[in-house]
Amino acid sequence: MIKRLKVNVIDLSSLVYLIFAVIPLFTFDLKGSYWMYVIIFIIFTISYTALAIFTEVLSTKMIYTFLILHYIGITYFVYSVGPATSLFFFFSSFILPYVLKVKMKSIAFLIFIVVMLINFILIYVTDPLSLGFIAVMHIAILLITVGNFKQSETIKMKNALEEKNKHINVLIAEQERNRIGQDLHDTLGHVFASLSIKSELAIKLIDSDSEKAKLQMIEVNNISKESLNKVRSIVNDLKIQSFEEEVASMETLLKNANLNFEFFNAELAKGISPAKQAILAMILREAINNVLKHAHATSVTGSLTETQNDITLTIIDNGIGMDDLKEHDLKSIKERVALMNGSIEIQSNHGLCISIKISRGDA
Repeated sequence: MIKRLKVNVIDLSSLVYLIFAVIPLFTFDLKGSYWMYVIIFIIFTISYTALAIFTEVLSTKMIYTFLILHYIGITYFVYSVGPATSLFFFFSSFILPYVLKVKMKSIAFLIFIVVMLINFILIYVTDPLSLGFIAVMHIAILLITVGNFKQSETIKMKNALEEKNKHINVLIAEQERNRIGQDLHDTLGHVFASLSIKSELAIKLIDSDSEKAKLQMIEVNNISKESLNKVRSIVNDLKIQSFEEEVASMETLLKNANLNFEFFNAELAKGISPAKQAILAMILREAINNVLKHAHATSVTGSLTETQNDITLTIIDNGIGMDDLKEHDLKSIKERVALMNGSIEIQSNHGLCISIKISRGDA
C-alpha cells in the first residue's frame, strides 16, 4: 500500500540548519580530504532530508539506515570541521520522540547515546579546549531529549484515553439504543395486544351488552393514556443533561412529590467526561424513580465525593429499604455501572443507601 507524504513548514524549516554543513565547502577550513567531506556531506544531506520529511513513507529498516548515516555524518563533521557541528544532535532530540515515536528504552535512543559518547571522546582527543562547552551542550541536548520523550508519552496516553472515551460513547449509545428498543417493545407490544383484545370485545358486546362494551372502551382509553405517559418517559430518558442539570430536575420532581431533597458537591461532576456525567445522571434518575415507586420515603440525600483517581455517587433515603424493591429495579443501574467499569454497594438499614464508585478518567 502506498503511503501519502505529508510535509509541513516545520519539517521544511529544519533543513535550514544544513547551512552549517555547507559553509565549510566554501571556506575550505577542513581536516582531511575535501572530496571526502563532499561525499559525507551528500550522504548526510540525503539522510537528514529523509529523516526530516520522508519518515512516513519509509520502512523501519530504511529509517534506521538513514539514522545511522546521519550519525556517521555528524561524527565526521566533528572531526573535519570542529566540535560545534555536534550541535546537529539537537535534531535527534526532536525526531526520536515525535517523528520516529520511539521510547527511551529503544535501539534508536541507545544508538543516539553511544554516538554522542563517541563524539565526546573524539572532541576530547582533537580539541580538548572545547570540551567544557560541548559537555554543557550535550547535557542540555540529553535533558531536552528526555523531556521530549516524557511529553511524547503524555500525548500518546492522552490520545489513547480519548480513543477509549470515544469507544465508551459508542457503547453507551449502543446500550441506550438496545434499552430503548426493549422498553418500546415491552411497553407498546403489551399495549397494542391489550387494545386489540379489548376493542374486539367491545365490538362484540356493543349490541348485546352496551354497558360492558362501554367499560371495555373506558379501559382502552385508560390504557392509551398510560401508554402515552410511558412513551413520554422513554423520550425524556433520551434527553442528555449534565449531572448538575439532572440534580436540579430531580430536586423539582421530589419537591412536587413533597419529599425533602439535598444534594452535596454536584459540581464535582465537572471533573469527569460528559459521557460519564450522562451515565451518572441516568443512574441518579433511576434511583430517584425507585425511591418514588417503592421506598415510601420522606427525604432523600445525595452527594459526590472524590479522590485523586475516583469519584463516588451516594444516594440515601429514609424509606423501607429493600423490602419492596425487586432485583429488576436495580438491574439497569448495575448495567450502567458495569459499563464504566465501576463498583456498586447497596446497604438496606433504616432506608436504602446506594454507593457507586467510578474512575475519574479524562475530563
